[in-house]
Amino acid sequence: MEMNAEIKALLLSIGSANIDEGLLHEIAGTTIPSAGPGAGLESFFIKSGGHRVRLSINKKSPLKVVRCCSDIAVIKDGKPIVTGRLEPALSYCPEQAYLTISGRCIYDCKFCPVPKLDGEVKVPDKILQLVEEAKNTGQLRAISITSGVEKSTEDEVRKAVEIVKILRARYDVPIGVSVYPTDTSSEELKEAGATEIKYNVETMDPQIFAKYCPGLSLEYVLSSLKEAVKIFGKNRVSSNSYWVWERAMSVF
Repeated sequence: MEMNAEIKALLLSIGSANIDEGLLHEIAGTTIPSAGPGAGLESFFIKSGGHRVRLSINKKSPLKVVRCCSDIAVIKDGKPIVTGRLEPALSYCPEQAYLTISGRCIYDCKFCPVPKLDGEVKVPDKILQLVEEAKNTGQLRAISITSGVEKSTEDEVRKAVEIVKILRARYDVPIGVSVYPTDTSSEELKEAGATEIKYNVETMDPQIFAKYCPGLSLEYVLSSLKEAVKIFGKNRVSSNSYWVWERAMSVF
């Protein structure tokens, strides 16, 4: 049974699975996200039917991943719900160098562990090293840059712009950037060489946003998304809603 949108939504709503470590060792497929609500949790990727999903590893999950011939199957309530294959991650994501600039954040979104992790802040040379390692596999198809907010949103955009310029001069692949917007972030990142932009909405409910994302502005993010479409073009602007733990992007 191949994955479809309904099955993917079910897997995302659960967000984790119990998986035999032997399966992971075969592809070296575990990653540790450093951004978003999954930060700090080991995870792996499943691809099926043209869809891809990332699940955290959780021994108590209602989902279990087992070998099925040369592929794997996801079991729920004793029955297989989807078959597919495990994908190796280049740099936190299959076929991508997916990198976080600042693994720290001055904001305190209640669903996100990043502010409590005191993660690494990568310098450009470190990011270049990781991208080059991904390129050397022969599987690199895109670069994704995301970040917390170490000092200020403006400073984070400045760092992202600097890194995109360096990467664009060396790699002829799409470069996507996800940061908290500023008044000039879309223009600056597009000029630097970014292919697409992502500003996280988190939740469309203003009251929930105000309660769980203190210090941030839903109205500002939405207006920034609309302006970004004018700069990057159709299907180049997207958002994640971490409030419901979505991994799929909603394209504007």
